[in-house]
Amino acid sequence: MLDWDVFVSYDRTDAAAVRRIAAALESVGLRVFLDTEEIRPFDPIPGRLSDALARSRILLAYYSRSYGSRRACQEEFTTAYLADPEQVLVVNPETGTGHLAPRELLDVLLPGHPATKAALTALVDAVRQRVSAAARPIGRASTALGWSAPAKFAGRWKELWEVHSILRGGGTAVVHGLVDIGKTTLAQAYVRQFGQAYHAVFAGYSAAATAGDLVVLDDVSAPPEPLPAGVSVLLLTRDPRLAKLGTAVELTDLREDELDLAAELRSAAEGSTGLARRLSEQFFESAETVLDRLHRQSPLLDPLAERLLPAVEGGWHLARVLAAAAPASLTRDAVAEILTEARISTDLDAEFTALLAAGVVVGGLGEFTLPPAFQIVLRGRDPRPARAEQVRQATIALLKNHARPRHIVLSRPRSEIDEAERRAAHQILNELNSRVALRKLPDDEGLLRNALSSLHALVGSLRQIAGGINQDALRPSTSVRPGLQTLLPRLQNEILPAFLTYWHTRLDDHHDVRPPGIGRRDHELAWSLQAQCRSELAELQAEVGEIADELAVLSGNPLS
Repeated sequence: MLDWDVFVSYDRTDAAAVRRIAAALESVGLRVFLDTEEIRPFDPIPGRLSDALARSRILLAYYSRSYGSRRACQEEFTTAYLADPEQVLVVNPETGTGHLAPRELLDVLLPGHPATKAALTALVDAVRQRVSAAARPIGRASTALGWSAPAKFAGRWKELWEVHSILRGGGTAVVHGLVDIGKTTLAQAYVRQFGQAYHAVFAGYSAAATAGDLVVLDDVSAPPEPLPAGVSVLLLTRDPRLAKLGTAVELTDLREDELDLAAELRSAAEGSTGLARRLSEQFFESAETVLDRLHRQSPLLDPLAERLLPAVEGGWHLARVLAAAAPASLTRDAVAEILTEARISTDLDAEFTALLAAGVVVGGLGEFTLPPAFQIVLRGRDPRPARAEQVRQATIALLKNHARPRHIVLSRPRSEIDEAERRAAHQILNELNSRVALRKLPDDEGLLRNALSSLHALVGSLRQIAGGINQDALRPSTSVRPGLQTLLPRLQNEILPAFLTYWHTRLDDHHDVRPPGIGRRDHELAWSLQAQCRSELAELQAEVGEIADELAVLSGNPLS
């Protein structure tokens, strides 16, 4: 049953601009559903909106900067887009496109912003055409059988769409992160929101999986058995070394727009998304009171402890040293010196390997520490508190006797710069891996137009990432170490612009003369320059691949 022509999806803070668009649509006879009741940022889509969306021909998303962080908005958009991308249109009111995620938005993006009367008229005409072409309502989203929604899913919409972009067509997404960072919750939310895109969804390895199916592998510690071509694999692991098995998606702490939590509590929960979520749900007292409860080993820590303590087995000596030194970061040599002072003998290299693989220890460029949430648990639940005190005294003695030894790195700008560089390199690497910049375009598959659109979106994403990098982290490459100050300009100013400037207008000119009745794919295959364009695209991918190898060194996720 069709009740509405257009379902308008928007963040309520954009109500004034949206009402103007809705009025223009209604003035030409379109039936517009525009809900005006307030929805809190972290609340799901209410049932009344689900009903209206299911009975609408198309969804029109007013995609402002805040839209992407609103759970209800994202559920509306995802439901409509997975039903049929042709039943979705997007208005971008911002001057840039860096906030647009997923990348699939570019396929349904209306040109320009309807600020003028002429632009608003053009928008109304585009919407009318799409409404006329919609043969059926959007309908309801289906859920994969046997998969329930997570009890509480906060944010992560950017990561969900990033995973989907990787998986569609048989890709492998490797989601990695620390203990209790939310990997399983992300997988559950992905299957709930996107499961309808697959023929079948399997939890765990299944020989029955075929092309078009999704296999979810949780808590992976070693390379799994291969699956048939065309099977999408969502692999969850704590071990960052397994990132090379596919395209990496690193989960870190939730952003401020994804979880409503005081800054002090957010800092204490760093490293554990589960703990941060529990704090936001269950406590309404002062931050100081909640912190006191945590350090008295509140039951809120129990779920984290159940996962963390078994993961620390085989690495307790290292864990005790890092917990005693925190918030300072230590090098391996510093840890070894402390253990010697405490008269403790252990295979330190084995402990480092075990805790890094288990997702317990974090660090880069030779400096290691524990996330604050892990520190609280390990200090309060150490099975050998006397040994922990012995290590603590040895750590204090070393810090006291060596005011600022070279191998002990107290919180200092350099470590922050190293981390900023690592995160930026990881972001850029993920952008490259999930786009045609590194994905081969088979000769008889895929549209070059979509490939060029993907590269254009990459340029925008790189600009956004570059704008958020600490300038001190933009260091030049040297003979022994790559640097973002060298790699980013090569991508932004040399490799990508040279290709896009030459081919974009030529391809657009060809598509502009497509005869009626001829599909875009067939018309493109008939293009006299398509073989040359594909060849030069392959050359671009080889150049980008070299940069990706260097970025992998900086990010800590080597590709080989």
